[in-house]
Amino acid sequence: MDQQDAATPLPSASTAVLRAASGACHSAAWGPLGGVDRAVKLRQCAVFVPLCLLFAALGVRLYVIQVLEHEAWAAKAKRQRTATERLPAPRGTIKGAGGETLVFCESRKILFADLKILKDAPAAAAQLAPLLEADAESLARRMDRPDRRVVYLARNLEPDLAEKIQALGLRGLGFEEDFRRRYPLGTECAHVLGWSGVDGGKEGVELALDGLLRGIPGFRAYERDAARRALSRGGEHAYTPEAQAPRPGMEVELTLHPGIQHVLEDELDLVTMTYHPKSCIGVVLDVRTGALVALACRPTYDPNRPGAAKDGDRRNRVLTDCFEPGSTFKTFIAAQVLELKLASRGTAFFCQNGAWKVGYRTLHDAHAYGTLSLEQIITKSSNIGAAKLGLLLGIDGVYDAVAHFGFGEKTRIDLTGEGRGIVRPRAKWTKDSLLSVPMGQEIAVTPIQLASAYAAMVNGGMLLRPQVVQRIVNPRGETLFELRTEPVRRVLSERTSLDMREILHETVLTGTARSAWCPEYELGGKTGTAQIPGPGGYSHERYIASFCGFGPVENPRLVCLIAVNEPDKKLGYYGGTVAAPPVKEVLRRGLKALGVPPRPEREQELAEKEFKARRHGG
Repeated sequence: MDQQDAATPLPSASTAVLRAASGACHSAAWGPLGGVDRAVKLRQCAVFVPLCLLFAALGVRLYVIQVLEHEAWAAKAKRQRTATERLPAPRGTIKGAGGETLVFCESRKILFADLKILKDAPAAAAQLAPLLEADAESLARRMDRPDRRVVYLARNLEPDLAEKIQALGLRGLGFEEDFRRRYPLGTECAHVLGWSGVDGGKEGVELALDGLLRGIPGFRAYERDAARRALSRGGEHAYTPEAQAPRPGMEVELTLHPGIQHVLEDELDLVTMTYHPKSCIGVVLDVRTGALVALACRPTYDPNRPGAAKDGDRRNRVLTDCFEPGSTFKTFIAAQVLELKLASRGTAFFCQNGAWKVGYRTLHDAHAYGTLSLEQIITKSSNIGAAKLGLLLGIDGVYDAVAHFGFGEKTRIDLTGEGRGIVRPRAKWTKDSLLSVPMGQEIAVTPIQLASAYAAMVNGGMLLRPQVVQRIVNPRGETLFELRTEPVRRVLSERTSLDMREILHETVLTGTARSAWCPEYELGGKTGTAQIPGPGGYSHERYIASFCGFGPVENPRLVCLIAVNEPDKKLGYYGGTVAAPPVKEVLRRGLKALGVPPRPEREQELAEKEFKARRHGG
């Protein structure tokens, strides 16, 4: 045996046997297919090729995802990983004419429970109940909601209380930012300001300027886990540019004068306590600009708790309610007669000694007057004299006077809910209208219409649109709006306006409004005592007592109307008794608050002596 043979060992007997058996089997099974190697290769191809195609497809898909669709998938992952939280914006501040804050927002919290995280609702309710001053069982029931993930448990929580709840360490409780509207003056200015709920302004300025006061909410992003639980919440700018700070609403400055408003509120309270009326209103206008200086209604309400008031208590009766004006309306007919030069202040009219039968009607005066001048018809408030002034004008003339002074149409004051009053179409006027309307019957006016018309009568004859918004300022301090006087039309000449001021001043000196006389300022005005109509005609038990006054006479600055609905007749119901004294007080203190100098003390003493002498002579 050579070396090569020695290096190659011979197969053992067992190996030879196995090879022989294997060959025999393959020969029997595959004989015609080409043997063992070909079968193995076919099997390998059957497995390997699909795998290659699969991996190629996966590679293409990965390329599409990671390269071509990278931004879209990254954004989707971010959306799953983060959530956005809304940040409410505080409503704008409302201020008075002197800069006093009338309405503002306080920071508050909203408490909510995440029911997926909160494990033991009854135990949590037991700990929360004392802090929230709520019933534990009721809280537990609110948190037993399988159909919901998040439930809100409390709103308007003060920050201190929120910290105490947070200190409990209860997992699943969270807070959202919120704001609460505050009205620091309580019931004062309530009917002008209105109130605001969780979904925006409801009445008054809050509703009229809701779009400007709302502000723009902000937002911020935070990370969350697969169970949608918050992992972290940074400050509101923690995820810039994903965060945007909320922008507060506009700041609104009103024409309301807080000092005069306070006086008006006090006087209406005094009227309410003294005469127990069903309701009463007061309104003060600046006759030069039409600005609303003060407005109040009784009954009233607290806008901090609007739900505690009746619906009628929240109604701004100065804008919505209408009534027959009675004798306060006689001045407009007299002014129209003077304007058209159909008569002069001294023109005499026979007033039938207190009773005048016209057709089927008999008109009456409170006193039996014989001959009265046009001026005396107003100062003594003669119904018969007013009807005769109406006859001078004719139906068309009376109707034109009514429409010219703005009755039957809205004044367009920048508040919501204003009514038009009631003025029948000219075609429906009858001969009775010619007698009734000059006495202030058969038509109905709103208080804001009546006050605006009186302002036009004494300011030189220009009817102005009443306004309550003085200025609107954005959060950057830029003024977006500032009040400008808006004339509607001229209703009287300056000469006629001067005549009417003197006639109305004489009404205070010697006529039905002597209780409105004031030593500090020369005031003028007209009383009204209107019977309230009903199904059976005019009532002799129910009245509206009113007085519309202005001052000073020489250079009018303010006009004030107070109307008292159904005062207790036993206590007093005449306009000169019930309404004139509070108007005098509002004008006296209001003119002082505006810095209008009163008459010197010496002149006041002389004026008082003259007034007493005239009164004694009357």
